[in-house]
Amino acid sequence: MESLNTLGKKFYHALKSIDIAQEKDARKREKAEKIHVVGAGGTITAAYEQLRNAAENAEEHLLLQKAIRRFYKRAFLTQQEKDIETSADELVTELTFAGYIANDSVPEYLLRSLNKLAKQYYAVYLYIQSDNKLSNLSVDAWVFDVLAVNVGVLFRDRLLQEGCAQFAFEYFKSALDDKEIFDEKPSDYDTSLFVAIHRELLKSDPVLIRSALLKSYAISPDNMEQFCQTNQNIDTVMTSKNADVLARVVSRQGAPLRVLFRMIESQEDFSKLLLHQKRFLGAFESQIENEYKSISQRINRGVVKSIIFLIITKVLIGIAVEIPYDYLLHGTIIWLPLAVNLLFPPVYMALLRSTLTLPPNANTIRLVRQAQNILFEDKKETKLYRRKKQFGNTYNILYVLFIMAVFAGVSWLLVTYAKFEWIHLVIFFVFLSGASFLGFRLSRMIREVESIDSEQNGATIVRDFLYMPFVVVGQKISETYAQLNLVAMVLDMVIELPLKTVLRLIRQWSHFISAKKDQL
Repeated sequence: MESLNTLGKKFYHALKSIDIAQEKDARKREKAEKIHVVGAGGTITAAYEQLRNAAENAEEHLLLQKAIRRFYKRAFLTQQEKDIETSADELVTELTFAGYIANDSVPEYLLRSLNKLAKQYYAVYLYIQSDNKLSNLSVDAWVFDVLAVNVGVLFRDRLLQEGCAQFAFEYFKSALDDKEIFDEKPSDYDTSLFVAIHRELLKSDPVLIRSALLKSYAISPDNMEQFCQTNQNIDTVMTSKNADVLARVVSRQGAPLRVLFRMIESQEDFSKLLLHQKRFLGAFESQIENEYKSISQRINRGVVKSIIFLIITKVLIGIAVEIPYDYLLHGTIIWLPLAVNLLFPPVYMALLRSTLTLPPNANTIRLVRQAQNILFEDKKETKLYRRKKQFGNTYNILYVLFIMAVFAGVSWLLVTYAKFEWIHLVIFFVFLSGASFLGFRLSRMIREVESIDSEQNGATIVRDFLYMPFVVVGQKISETYAQLNLVAMVLDMVIELPLKTVLRLIRQWSHFISAKKDQL
């Protein structure tokens, strides 16, 4: 262990403690009786979840959490306290049928913890609803979101993620000069840095960040006033400018840590490997190459998923808006604008994929050097962060004019040659901007492992020049869509609520019939 620096040694001991805790929990689970799920609706539930996830277009590691959230939101709406306090068995059944957890994998003793959490947060739910000062948004963020995370941890623990977050926090706390980033250190600097690390390195959504902060503050929902006050403080920090600034810094400087954290998940006996510098650095270099391959595969899957998402949403919009509009004004369907709006965004997504290239070998060398510096050397790299050149208002004005020019030029082409009307143009730009932002978000996967500035060629320069205006608009649309996902809302209310209610009743009736058979 002599080759590890102080931070590396601390990380090593933390990983060993996590290994011991996970092994202890695994032995306990192995000895316990497991819940075996049987009944009707497995195929239908799994198929619906695929449709629902495509409509939401969420990160894969958040799907379980979102499914749990939807379950409790339906349960709390019924306001049947007795059913909520005994809802664990139904939750396990639904998640098993949906494919989020394996059958015969959940110990029976977890049902008590699940029911206790449901009871605790239902009490908070009623408390917030009875307080006129707290909005419905607070109910969603403070109750359903946090409950979903805490329940999800019982199925898949987050000890490793928490250990990695703490390691990254200590590294950036020592490596960054707050005076280089801010003229005066903000009072919420530490909390903002914690938020930035979770957001950029661990891909935690606001829900996971909120839950992690509540855990670090040791806040329990049993103390409702303290729980609500702390959540209000967390809301302030997570939406602060300081957190955004630090998030950009962490994101740009976080490539070696991202590779390191993924290496921990994939490498057996990682803590032992950490004790041997040369072996570790060789394995780290191999991990970088594996990351490049993985990113390429994830981008391909992301393109396919995005195309499905665009087609589903476009078909619904076409049925709800374009076709009625055409019939109302022209008495028939105008096929060319409809076809262009349906086909162009998916084709555009596929073309964007061809411009995404992986980093060169120089990036690999740089990442290995950074890992060595972080874990094995006492002397840290200087100037981890330097302020970038600030551009004046002239550049911003020119950029706005450029965006307007691009939109005006595309509009002229569509109106002149494809006979677009205003409604067709609006839908076209909404979907083109959405596709551009989805493509940009996929390109961020490559950016996340870049430690050197990416190389620019003719194709990438033209791509960035033309599609950046649509990315900017697409980001605004995506943020609005995430807050008010109409497609997801329709699926939840029109399909999910009645579907899963009927399936639950069928399962209950099946259990009743089975009990009657046993009495004969």
